[in-house]
Amino acid sequence: MANAPRAVVGAMMTVILAVIVGGCPPPGPGEIRVTVTEPGQPEKELSQEQIIALARREGELWWYTSLPRAQASEFLKRFQARYPFINTHLVRGSTFDIVRRVDREIAQGQVQADALHVLDPAVFVDLRRRGELYVYDLPQARFIPPEYREPGVWWAMRAVTVCIAYNKERMSPGEAPATWTHLLDPKWRGEIGLKDAQTGGSAYAQYYFLREEYGASYWRRMAAQEPRLFKSSKDTLEALLRGEIELAGGIVGYRVYQASERDGKPVQAVWPKDGVPMIIGPVAILSRAPHPHAAMLFADFSLSREGQEAIRELVGAYSVREDVGPPPGRPRLSDLHILTQEGPWEEYRTRQDGLQTAYNRLFHPESE
Repeated sequence: MANAPRAVVGAMMTVILAVIVGGCPPPGPGEIRVTVTEPGQPEKELSQEQIIALARREGELWWYTSLPRAQASEFLKRFQARYPFINTHLVRGSTFDIVRRVDREIAQGQVQADALHVLDPAVFVDLRRRGELYVYDLPQARFIPPEYREPGVWWAMRAVTVCIAYNKERMSPGEAPATWTHLLDPKWRGEIGLKDAQTGGSAYAQYYFLREEYGASYWRRMAAQEPRLFKSSKDTLEALLRGEIELAGGIVGYRVYQASERDGKPVQAVWPKDGVPMIIGPVAILSRAPHPHAAMLFADFSLSREGQEAIRELVGAYSVREDVGPPPGRPRLSDLHILTQEGPWEEYRTRQDGLQTAYNRLFHPESE
């Protein structure tokens, strides 16, 4: 519990001691274990029942996320149905807007966020390095594959794929690009919309993984195509449907899924043959969280089969749990040529500042 407020630690220790004195049996296997690292204090464990009791006393949860607002609100309702004694609050924004807000709260010593979920593992790697993430174990963590978690710190709450999309009323399947390199055809100059990698974790993932695949020259050539940049996939999709662009040259797959399957919009996804960028969105708890035990219940619910099926249903995102299938009408991840981080996520973070600077030189030269 590095960096946890002393008052929180003290309250937790009081509850632990009261339980021990009362003769409560030790926690069973698979229950949440919280390691207390307050100097001079012995290591203690909390059972699931104790976590619930402490969460009930806290009574609140503040969730910061980049999930679309409507779907995030519905997800919180499902969590609250399980734990009705927790009053939930939602703070929603783009990945990097949320990160900047969290950083401001930390710098000012006034952290409001309890649980955090955005589409960029590098954010969590950085927060972990700075000691700003709570260290704990969750029962549902064992269902998350090792490559998609940092044990005891953060776990993938969802996986998001990036695709190309076109308007079926304006373009036939045969005319649509089949690969990322097809977007570099001069005929698409000025006709491509991209989500801005300055604002979104999925857009940065596309930039990162395609640069890994094709080198920096790919993005120099893309910049020469004079694409239009949008703050969100939602804005990109709306521009596509209005005919302001001919192609969404990088859009999260679940937005296309929602538009076509739920809303009946004439939009079609293309899963590029040369690779589909995929980024994970972890969930974690801030070490200075005002309501850490409510956040533990929320994180465990988020990783559970029930929570993961809710994310799939509400958002159309993928789960990395093997017992949760893909969204209806979508290919399995195993059927796609996935482009994702192959080494430690620390490398993804280490290169981020330099790569974003290079990106800005191409697409936001005025920012210098």
